[in-house]
Amino acid sequence: MNIAIIEDLDKDREQVSSYLNRYMTELGLTYHLYTYESAEEFVEALNTLRFQIVFMDIYLKGMTGMEAAMCLRRLDRDCKLIFLTVSTEHCLDGFRVNASHYLVKPFTDHDFTEAMERCNLQPAYDVPYLDVVYEGSNLKLNTESILYIQAQKRNVLIQTLNQTLIANGPFHSLTKPLLDDKRFLLCIQGVLVNMDHINSQEDTVFIVKNGNRLPINIRNKRQILQHYRNYIFDNM
Repeated sequence: MNIAIIEDLDKDREQVSSYLNRYMTELGLTYHLYTYESAEEFVEALNTLRFQIVFMDIYLKGMTGMEAAMCLRRLDRDCKLIFLTVSTEHCLDGFRVNASHYLVKPFTDHDFTEAMERCNLQPAYDVPYLDVVYEGSNLKLNTESILYIQAQKRNVLIQTLNQTLIANGPFHSLTKPLLDDKRFLLCIQGVLVNMDHINSQEDTVFIVKNGNRLPINIRNKRQILQHYRNYIFDNM
């Protein structure tokens, strides 16, 4: 995930960075950190980047952090926003931009952890992350982003919302942890689909969010479609 810190004081920027590294390491989460000394730099970066978490100092030179937060919200309603401030006088404004938390300076590691817990980085899934070997390196893949997994000879194709990965290892070994996760359905031998990302179903195919068509086992079509309908019903 992409995380940004907008803070004009070096010591405060370093403190957030240190606490963040400790927290993410303990959870086993990977991230890319971007730091900005002004709100203007951050707003410019929004032209090319999307962030999952933003730490925003309110009192900045030039454009304020609150003004930058409004720019952020015009582009992204889902980003978790945590304000860094020496005063709580902007709490009402914070509600208007859907801030997740306020960190009032000086804050402690405990305060930082509390703010991060409000971001709910670990969804309540049976298998939040899947360990795969990709290009010789161990990768912890967020299962929420997986559209489907497909067997390919000696490797496995993993299609996510943003990219296609060719992972090493047999299909049955890589997908075994997901068989107990209620989101995933074996629609045909060698193809495991995330039902959260199915857009529609036509006869013997599932159509997922990127437009790809996944075949449904004809012999077990009735049971597979009933399983899918039950999942949709349970999550309505």
